Amino acid sequence: MAYLIGLDGGGTKTIGLIADRAGNCLGRVTGSTTNYHLVGLGQTESTLKSIVTDLLNQVNLQIADCQSACFGLAGVGRPDDHQQVLHICRKIGLPVRFILTHDAEIALVAGTGTREGVIAISGTGSIVYGRNHQGKAARAGGWGHLLGDEGSGYDIGLQGLRAVVRMADGRQPSTLLIPEILTQISLTSPNQLVKWISKVDKSQIAQLANSVFQAAQAGDLTAQEIINHASRELALSVQTVIQQLALPLSTQIVLNGGVFQNQASFVKSMQDHFLHRKVTLVAQEPAYGAILIAQQLAVSDG
Repeated sequence: MAYLIGLDGGGTKTIGLIADRAGNCLGRVTGSTTNYHLVGLGQTESTLKSIVTDLLNQVNLQIADCQSACFGLAGVGRPDDHQQVLHICRKIGLPVRFILTHDAEIALVAGTGTREGVIAISGTGSIVYGRNHQGKAARAGGWGHLLGDEGSGYDIGLQGLRAVVRMADGRQPSTLLIPEILTQISLTSPNQLVKWISKVDKSQIAQLANSVFQAAQAGDLTAQEIINHASRELALSVQTVIQQLALPLSTQIVLNGGVFQNQASFVKSMQDHFLHRKVTLVAQEPAYGAILIAQQLAVSDG
């Protein structure tokens, strides 16, 4: 029997699956991020090799038993990045039938069952990706936390922090964001934020989106505007991709990422932006989208 490997490498973790040719999952491994922009090529190679090895050991297989594999990794959406990561993927030893793509594409496949449609991802970072019936692809966003990532958990958390310090200065009225955010990170004063933010990473700032949503749900106008702005930015990216690909109204929009998965109100806001289109959460985990692509490769190989 031939086996399939699928990996989903996001900004904070990587999930690997191994399945039989029918798509039945037999093993699952979680590792650290494989975005080489964050951890470097050496660490990315080491983590990928470790995950593949652990998957094979779980089911007592060798790489020769695997017919195809698909890795969907953050940070490989542009040609130069793709070539660098493809080189290290080949070094670790993979099936001949292998495809390296980005994490947005495998999430789209997990959500639609095909490689057609539009996906908006809001997790630590954000990106919108689409593909039409002719195979043409387009993307918007995904420029990273310094240049963009509008509508992401990081963006929402950072805007919440900026509102807190403005309130502390008296530049805007004090509202619920101060107690919500300070309680979440176990601080007692906004003055402690300078030291705190110098020691944390993107994911810890992204987690503060939870406090912004809580404040918004409690009626805080500043928090509500932060959420509304994030939703509008993502909707603009979705609309941009739809226009670039000339997608018909029947094209499905799927949503994925921790913010969408954990905040039903954020899903509803995106649905409100596209009342004449079907907008749903991705039902399967993105790593299974990688398995589906690997399955297609296996089928094409006979």
